[in-house]
Order: sequence, then C-alpha cells, then structure tokens
Amino acid sequence: MAIDMPELPVEICIDCGDADSLAADCAAAAAGGAATIELCRDMAQQGLTPHSADLRIARQHFPRAGLFPMIRPRAGDFFYSAAEIDTMLEQIALAAEHGADGVVFGALRGDKLDTTALARLFGAARARGLRTMFHRAFDALDDGAAALETLIGLGADRIMSSGMPWGSGGTALDGAATLARLIDQAGQRVEIVLGGGIGAHLLRRLLPQLPPGRVAVHAYSAVLTHRRVDAAKVRELGQAGAA
Repeated sequence: MAIDMPELPVEICIDCGDADSLAADCAAAAAGGAATIELCRDMAQQGLTPHSADLRIARQHFPRAGLFPMIRPRAGDFFYSAAEIDTMLEQIALAAEHGADGVVFGALRGDKLDTTALARLFGAARARGLRTMFHRAFDALDDGAAALETLIGLGADRIMSSGMPWGSGGTALDGAATLARLIDQAGQRVEIVLGGGIGAHLLRRLLPQLPPGRVAVHAYSAVLTHRRVDAAKVRELGQAGAA
C-alpha cells in the first residue's frame, strides 16, 4: 500500500560553500517547497557541523521552521570521546543561539547506540526547544528494531535511514523492505526520514512498497544542477511524494 498522505515532507541536504552559494541554495530549497533543510559542511566527509556564519545565512534565506544543522565534530566513525561529546553539546547550544529549529546527530559504541552520550545530547536539544533527528548512523546498528524503541524513549523526533547497511552503497529502494518494517513499527511515534540516493524517479518506485506512517524524504545530489540546489528538482520531488 502506498503512503496515504496529502503531501510527503521534503528535506534537502545543503553543503555549505561560500556565502553567496549557500544563500542561493537555501533560497532555492525554500522556493521548491522543502519543509526542512539539513545544513552541513564538508559533504565529501558525509557532513560536519556548519559554522556560525553558515547558520546565520541559512536562517535568513530559509525562513520556515525547518533549519536542522548537522552536529558532527569530525569525519570518520560515530564513536565519540567524552571531549567530543562536550564539543557536540556546545555546538547544539550554538545552533539554538543562531536560530536553528532542530539538530541532527548520532553516537554509537560499536554497532550499538551510545545511550549515555545520547541522553546528554537529546537532553541538551530538548532544553533549548530544538527538534532532533538521529542520522544515518542508524544504518550502522546491529538491531534497528531495538534501537528504534530506544531512540523513541530518548525523545527522538525523527530518524533517518536508507534501510541498507552503512557503507553498503545501496539506495533506499534497495532497502525498501527494511524501511517498510521501520515505518510500520514506528507508527505515529516518530518520523522516519527516507535517505539514500533519492530523487523523484526513485521515490515514485519506492513509495508503493511502503506502509502508511509518519514519513519524510531526504535528498542531496538528486536535486542539484551544476552543484547548486535546483528549485524545480526540489518541487518535482515533492510532487512525486504527493502523487
């Protein structure tokens, strides 16, 4: 059964470059109808925490309540030291100070959730009125079903997944069966954000394989033209979700 909703919320991942390009990308995402943006630096490293100046520009040019900066202090794995968690807490406070509506993070110990660190991160975000999304570190976990329940208990608002193991290179279409199980398990308790190579064409093939639920779609390269966010492609993605 296809997802039964009037409109599928679209999230656009934006890689911070120079000020003019960042402003143009945020404005294009807004013009195309994106509900949220995930703001990152260094997407070549899978996304790192943006700078304060990036947040100010994004806030100016993406006026709706959907600015979600990445909170990731370094490239590599998601196994953070105590000092790195402290840095992430500082970055969450800075995000709130500069007008973010939510934050995106993840923390693991091996192939399990780092529940001690996550309790601090979720708590810091909640204390500042920020929504939270656990990023695709979710796909590196050994037991997604158990992790989903833990993350809901910790207060996650959103969880991103491709349904495929982290680093496998597969798309959300390849992970459709896993995504269907997650959506069904989550029900209305948490939003499942579909990520992993998603453009309008792939989304049209994916949605009929998914059950009803709280779902959004996340896109990066599929909405770029000459490395810049293309409002028309963002709009097409939203239309594919509404069809």
